[in-house]
Amino acid sequence: MQYPRFFVPKNCRQDDKIILTDSENNHLFSVLRLKKGDRIDVCLNDGNIYECEIEDASKKQSTAHILNIKPVKTRTNKITLFIALTKAERMDWAVQKVTELGIDKIIPFESKFCTAKDKGNKIDRLNRIALAASKQSGRVNLPEIAETISFSQVLDGLQYYPQIVVAYENDKTSAKQILSSLDSTLDTALIIGSEGRFSADEIKELINNGAKVVSLGANILRAETACIALLSAVLYQFDYWKKQN
Repeated sequence: MQYPRFFVPKNCRQDDKIILTDSENNHLFSVLRLKKGDRIDVCLNDGNIYECEIEDASKKQSTAHILNIKPVKTRTNKITLFIALTKAERMDWAVQKVTELGIDKIIPFESKFCTAKDKGNKIDRLNRIALAASKQSGRVNLPEIAETISFSQVLDGLQYYPQIVVAYENDKTSAKQILSSLDSTLDTALIIGSEGRFSADEIKELINNGAKVVSLGANILRAETACIALLSAVLYQFDYWKKQN
């Protein structure tokens, strides 16, 4: 049986108990109206599911007793999505869906032809969306969502990724050709441009920094659709489309 799932920091565990506060306790107490004796699953972003029973539930905080700790097998390699800024509702949708699929890190960035701007209020909203999507999809680890960076910072950050794939609508290279050469044990960066596309100079700079450019077909995809298409294809190539437990 699947119980309601909650995500809390590691320091919320005290020996055989877990303390829930703030928004997660509000979800437990005020939204779901759980009470003493109810079962819940708690994740501490350590790859485990803590199967618990509520000992005390109140508006301020709730305490759960750990009944069992279930390790969950996850990918050893990390996949990071660099996504150029797009309109808020489309960015929200992209974060929700790539979280469900299993992305490890999301880094928004500004490129030359971005039509959207970072107004400084994105990350809290995106973290809330990622949290809800993680609960819905049964994840045990929350994806990390970074603050918006510049395109030059993207280039600087690519040095930490042995595999880099960028989707570009003007390229004719088959995605199958590039993705089939990826190593499923290595950290991988995926890069998606904005609705305004990448400039030719930006593509050259990405290539110079180790990126492999691929086509996602004849149709022009919205940025959020391209995120899902590319991530899904990479996960398939890594043989991730199977039950892990």
